[in-house]
Parts: sequence; structure tokens; C-alpha cells
Amino acid sequence: MNRIKITKKQIILLFIFLLIFISGTVLIFNTPIGIKSTYSKTVKTSDGVTISFNVFEPKNGGSNKRAIILGHGVMSNKEMLNDYAIEFAAAGFVAIPFDFRGHGQSTGDHRSGSLTNDIQAIISYLESRPDIDTSNLGYLGYSMGGVGLQVVNESTNFKCFIGTATWFPKNIRKGNSTAPLNILMILGRNDELLTPEDLKEGLSDYTGILANDLDVNKLYGSFQNGNASMIYLDDLSNHAIGCWDPDFIREARDFLISSFPDVKPVDENFFTNIRLFILILQLFGGFGFFFLIVDPLSKLILKKKEEEVFKLELENDSIITIGGKTIASSLVFGLPGILIFVPILLVLYLAIAGFMSALLFGQAFGILILLWRIGKKRNLGLIETIKKPFKISRSNLIRQFLLGAVLAVIFALIIYLSGGLNYIGMVPSLLKLAWVPLFFIINFIIFMIYGLMTHGILQNKFEKGLKPLIKVSFTIFGILFLYFFTILFIFGLITGSFFYFGNFIPLAIPLFLLNAFLSTLIYDKSGNIIAGALVNTLFFTLFICTISPYQSGLSFIMGFLH
Repeated sequence: MNRIKITKKQIILLFIFLLIFISGTVLIFNTPIGIKSTYSKTVKTSDGVTISFNVFEPKNGGSNKRAIILGHGVMSNKEMLNDYAIEFAAAGFVAIPFDFRGHGQSTGDHRSGSLTNDIQAIISYLESRPDIDTSNLGYLGYSMGGVGLQVVNESTNFKCFIGTATWFPKNIRKGNSTAPLNILMILGRNDELLTPEDLKEGLSDYTGILANDLDVNKLYGSFQNGNASMIYLDDLSNHAIGCWDPDFIREARDFLISSFPDVKPVDENFFTNIRLFILILQLFGGFGFFFLIVDPLSKLILKKKEEEVFKLELENDSIITIGGKTIASSLVFGLPGILIFVPILLVLYLAIAGFMSALLFGQAFGILILLWRIGKKRNLGLIETIKKPFKISRSNLIRQFLLGAVLAVIFALIIYLSGGLNYIGMVPSLLKLAWVPLFFIINFIIFMIYGLMTHGILQNKFEKGLKPLIKVSFTIFGILFLYFFTILFIFGLITGSFFYFGNFIPLAIPLFLLNAFLSTLIYDKSGNIIAGALVNTLFFTLFICTISPYQSGLSFIMGFLH
């Protein structure tokens, strides 16, 4: 076993970052102080689907509590609405964000049965609680979650509907003083699916005012008469950001409070920005701890010899030339690579996860073509190039996989306890877990192909040291992101919809930054691309499998043909 040479300064820094992470974790679960949080409760629908939901509510007791149900969008889950729920709970409400069937931790097929059954199941849970007044309910629907307006329209128990980046249909029941229905529609000006004019058609039908005479950010009707309605338009937001936009959340909270003036707030403060700061603090501590622990763990687990360090000395070009060739090959062969992946996508049953893997495989295919062309000039076969990371002693190969597994678990726990449990979700349902191993294998192959070029060749063009590591990480990020941005833009032009472009790009930036910095550092410390590929694979696979609806690849592709 290697002796670990770790300085007193490193130990102190490890302790400081770990303490920051632990403190952030404690704070994120206890802010606001007066709120009780219960995670991953379940309830059955009338057609046998298990629905997972969280509960945020005031800690103090009492009866006749008001409740609001929160329905998320496609490629989303209940965790992405937790900030709304926490603000509602601080305002004195019992807030229930839940996973629709086929999403998050709920079972069932996204395309099978009615989504309104899932909402009815949450209503049945509320009815089972004697402390909740189920004749005074609210509902918030983000994107696809706007389907809840059907339930609201049919039940006078709902007094308030808040739609975020969702549709406002006609023929909605009109609220009045005896059967109120206050409606708030929230939209970002850069939304890829809807425009203010789309929402004005529904608002016109609800208010009886001509659409051309309606203004955004103006209240029509009144809360006293039970028919308050408004379109709130945010100039800086789009469809995807609506899950976390502080302006959206603040406007929704204020409207809910106005709809139920008799509810006493637990806390008057607005906590979304505070919680965002805590999240940043938490991630800073977690990432700092992780990056510092890579070196001692590598020395502890590995017995690395200089001759076993993986390198691909196939290219004499400069960094700029290599990066340019990688981008060019990715863009030229990206679409053919995606088409090659389509037969695999057809048999996968997490279609969005398969679609994201297909996009990444397109770039990996382009990299393979480039590696083949480079190797051909030097009489080195592509298979031989692919095998090279594994051509080390058996003992070191096992240790590389062990190091990757340990680091992958540590990093996944950091993400789960910070971003995952509160903001994005990182645990797929039992039904989806059966598909995780297959996606893990697919994504591991993709990240290994990335590593052949980005680390085996490109990173070795940089000098050693912290600044060069940062430079190579941003260079790798640029290569990944530029391809992804261009392919999604082309996809939007072909399909006539920039929905996936607008939703994937905000996610791609942090994902690719993490991918680049993690794999670069781990390669520098381990001398191989295996461990870094394992870390990125576990994190990425859990993330895409959680946010992906349970839906066949065939039905996903057929959706583009209608």
C-alpha cells in the first residue's frame, strides 16, 4: 500500500470544506425553521400506480389547514418544485409536490392512463388528513402539470390555480364570491412553447375582455369577488428556468396568500434567494472536499507506475488544432452518429434519457472517426487505441475501477444531499432502476471515448499545474458544449420547435462543466481515464434516468411525426 503524503494544510482544508458542506446540508433542510419536510411518501391511484410525493407544512399544529398541490412538467419531477412548496409552506399552507406517473420516483408509464388520476390520488391523501380543509385547495401546474386545470375546473373545492409556463384554455369555470377561482398564469418572455398572446385567449374568455385590450402584469377581477386573474410576464426567464426562477416563485406565493387571506404565514420572509445562497455554499464545500480528496484516495488505492500512465501520442498538432479537429469531426459526424444510435433508442424505455445519450453518442462517434483517421496515418488500428486505457497491469486495472467506484459514490452522495434532494432529484423509481445498468454501460462507453481524445491526447498537450488544469477543463467544456449547442439548434430548425434546445442548454452548462473538471483532475491524479469516466457516468446516468419519463423510445420518436 502506498504511503499517503498529506500535509497539515491539506488536512485543514479538507476539514474546512467538509464542515462547510455539512453546515450547508443542515441549513438547507432547516430553512425556514418553522417548516416540516417529509420526503418520498407514496399513495396509490385508482388504476394501481404508485405516486411519490413530498410534504412541506408548518410545524405548528392546528386544524382546517389550507393545502396546495404542485404538478411538475415533462423532463422534470417533484424536487424541481420544492422551492415553490417551501415558500407556500412558509406562507402557512400544506404544500404537496408530487411525481406524475412515469416520472421521478413514481411508477407507471407516462403514456398510460390519465395524469389526472395522479392528482386525484394526492387529493385522497389530503382527504385522509383530518387537519386539512379539502374544500379550500389550490393547485400549481408547471408546463405539463397544467393538466391539473382539468381537475380544478371540475371541482369547486379548488379556489386558486397558478399556471407556470403552461396553457390557459377556454371554457374554464368563472369564479365568484361563493365559488372562487382565482387564476394566475406565469410566463417567461423567452418561453419556447408559449407567448403572452396564447395566454390572452384564455384570459379573454375568463374575463370577458377582448384579447387585444388585455395587458400583462395587470390584475383583472378581484380576490374579494373570487375571480382575480392575471398574466405575469417575466422579461428574463424561459421555459426551463421556470422551476427555479425567484420572481416566478415570489409572484406565485403572493397570489396564493391573496387568494386565502385568512391563512396566517409562518414566516413573512422570502427564502428562495437565501436557500440558493445556502445551496451554493453547500456545493462549494462539497466540491472543494471532493477535489481535495481525489489526490490522497488516488495514492491510497493506486500503485501507479510511470510507464502505466495512459497517453495517446498520436498527434503532433497544437492544442488549438486538436480542439478544432475534434469540434469539426463532432459536428460533421454527429448527426450520422445519432442516427446510428436510433435503433438502440427504439428499444430503450426511458426515452428522454436515451435521447440525451444519443446526442452524446453523436459526438463520441465523431471522436472515434477522428481517432481512426489519426491512427491510420501511424498504422495504429482503432481497436488498439480503444484498448490502450485497459492495457495496464491487472492489479492497477482493478485499482483504477475501485478508485472510480469510490469517487463516484462520494460525488453522487454530495450531489444527492445538496442539489439532488432539494432541487433536481437523483433517485429514479424502482421501475426505472431496472434500466439504470444498461444506461450506465452506454454512458460509460461514451465517456471513455471522450476521455481518449480529451485526456489521452489533448490534456497531455498542457503543462502540469493548477492553472493548466483549469485551462484544459474549460477547453474540454468548450468542445462538449459547442457541439451540444449546435446539434440542438439544428434539431430545433428541423423540427420547428426549440423546446429541447431551451430545456437542455441550461442543464448542459453545469453538467459539462462538472464533466470537464472532474475527469481532468482525476486523470491528472490517477494517470488513466477509467476512474473519471466512472464518476461522470454514475452521476449523469442517475440524473437522466430520474428526470426521464417512463416512455418507450418508439412513442417518443413518433411524437415528432404528429
